[in-house]
Amino acid sequence: MRQQPTTTLTELASERIDSAFPERYSGPVRVVWWDDGGYLKEVIAEAAEEAGVEFRAADRFPLDLRQGAVEEEHQGETPQVWYIGEAKDDRDWFRDIKETGGEVTSSIEALTADLYDVDPWEIFDAERHEPAQREQAAEIILDRFSGLGVPRLDDLREEIITKGEGQLLDHLLRRGWPDIDRDRKTISKVIGQLQKNGIPVDEDDEPEDITNTVRRWAVARWLVATGVDADRFPSEMNLSEDGPGTFNPLQGLLRTRGSPEAAGIYLGESYWPEVIDVLESPWEYAECPVDSALDAALWEAWVEWFEEGDLRRCIEEAERRQETVQLYSEECAWVSLWEQAALLSQLQQYLNEWEQRPADIGPFEGYADVEEGSWRIDDQVLQLELTGTPETDLPRSHPAVDWLADQRQELTHERYRDYLEALGDQVRTTMQVEQPLANLDPAYRWWSERQDEFNEAGNVAILLIDALRFDLAQQLADRLESDHEVRREIRLSVLPSETKFGMAALTPGDAFRFRIGMEDEMLSVDRGGRSLGIKPNRVQALEERGWDVPDDPTSGWEHNQIAYYDKELDDVGEGEIGEIESHFRGYIDDLHDLIERKLEKHNWDRVYVVTDHGFVLFPQEPTMEALDSDDGEVEVKYRRVAGGSVEGKGEGILVEANTPGANYLDTNLRLLSDPRQHFSKQGYGSRRYYHGGLLPQECILSFLRIE
Repeated sequence: MRQQPTTTLTELASERIDSAFPERYSGPVRVVWWDDGGYLKEVIAEAAEEAGVEFRAADRFPLDLRQGAVEEEHQGETPQVWYIGEAKDDRDWFRDIKETGGEVTSSIEALTADLYDVDPWEIFDAERHEPAQREQAAEIILDRFSGLGVPRLDDLREEIITKGEGQLLDHLLRRGWPDIDRDRKTISKVIGQLQKNGIPVDEDDEPEDITNTVRRWAVARWLVATGVDADRFPSEMNLSEDGPGTFNPLQGLLRTRGSPEAAGIYLGESYWPEVIDVLESPWEYAECPVDSALDAALWEAWVEWFEEGDLRRCIEEAERRQETVQLYSEECAWVSLWEQAALLSQLQQYLNEWEQRPADIGPFEGYADVEEGSWRIDDQVLQLELTGTPETDLPRSHPAVDWLADQRQELTHERYRDYLEALGDQVRTTMQVEQPLANLDPAYRWWSERQDEFNEAGNVAILLIDALRFDLAQQLADRLESDHEVRREIRLSVLPSETKFGMAALTPGDAFRFRIGMEDEMLSVDRGGRSLGIKPNRVQALEERGWDVPDDPTSGWEHNQIAYYDKELDDVGEGEIGEIESHFRGYIDDLHDLIERKLEKHNWDRVYVVTDHGFVLFPQEPTMEALDSDDGEVEVKYRRVAGGSVEGKGEGILVEANTPGANYLDTNLRLLSDPRQHFSKQGYGSRRYYHGGLLPQECILSFLRIE
């Protein structure tokens, strides 16, 4: 074989045509090109144009070219190439043309072989393949020559072997053998090509053996590139720095074609356990994203750190490993595995910190600290739920399969339930000896305290989001802070923390005129005598103060002061619709995008995000305790009772009328803080989602101002 040619198929065909014409001729002269298979028609037509001669192709039969030939001779037509898409075989037609002009017999395989100075069968052995396979090979040749430059011979042959599915090595690494023929000649070609790259395949290997050897070799290359000593591997792997095949073929392949299927091949299969199992510090090689034996060793070392309490290291290393395996796909089970490992470590750390909290920090104060508050526990549990159960998609041999589910159950169920119950006990104790509500800014004063801001801000939108729990508000604020100025403030929901009271508190009017009390044996809310317990009344109150209240986020926003209600979160929660956690994440994404559009595209100056209450969400259906309520003049709901007779008896925390911090109350309430208690008259059994009580998750709110 000569050196890499620079001439294209078309240029070579043009040379052949030019040399086939006689040196001297007068009048019309022709060259006949016989093309066995008929795949060169476009190439010969272009070559004839380059040679400066006309091109005529036979239609249904070679002798069709005779039609009009005599007339062309009389008219003195320019030289022509007659193209016949058939083999010449034993036919001696067009002898006169050959004698006065010239003749070329060359198929696409022969012309390509001449270009590379090899035998035609080294390009494609047409005699031993079906016509459809030959056509496919011809299309590959034409396609590769249609690009820039001339393909390398080995690259072209490998493309033909893989039937257009890429280079041989990449194909075996990515797909294995299915597209490659299994006859012995093809297998021998594959073996020869691979041996050129130093891959130790044997002459009598079967396709499955070849594929396995190629993948073991490639995985070994990546392990060595990450730092594993090449001498640990068999010498025939040719892994030394000065040996052949020292490149890392998997790296580029997985970065461009990573997928869950590829993860199953290279993280789901064990290739070098005999090398990896004796490594003293497997985490030195954690940036190598292949070989299940390595991932298992990393996991076992990580569990040791977790059980020893080295949680900061667990978080950092799990995040590093997650970043490494993300090259496959976000849907890869190993991505979720290491993401969940980091989240479990972080949750463990948050719970430990809460259990060791200073005794003088109250439950509301300790919950609402934006930087270090226990709200982060709720957020972490929610994030963990979103990562699902990655162990179900891992190979059964992975050590995480047996460990992960039990640890997740312990942290997100037992430990989280214990945290909620201890937090409820702390609320109850604090309410008995202190006045913690008096230390919190109440939501019912928010409007009057911000009225001047509304008047000065230009275009203002207030998003009244039902059930935007504290941690969800922090997620939203964190996302918005990269592009906008965000101010966060902490408020106490009006009690009980239910929608009609919380939303009523967020309507215009003087704070001192806001009241909640009993009316016709039902708890009601008003401001200055105006009933605000139903949305139409709240909308009317807003419109009377000059605020427009659109029904959807896309229309009715023409005015410069907008109040927009959205209750999707509460609807999903109350209905316990589908995967609640996924709904919540999706909602925060949508809310973020809405705010971005209003500020950046619709030129709003400022957006406020406020809410009426939070909620408690158990990761699974809890075992609830149903409480009997009083038979006196009280109104009973899931997490509270209200009325003048509740002060002396019954379960829950007594919040009396005019309690400091809740001096809008004209009646007494009993609110539950135990997360697993509810009043039996409501007819509910076990619920994951609920609110109305006095846990911080239910009544501590985060309001945002974005501009």
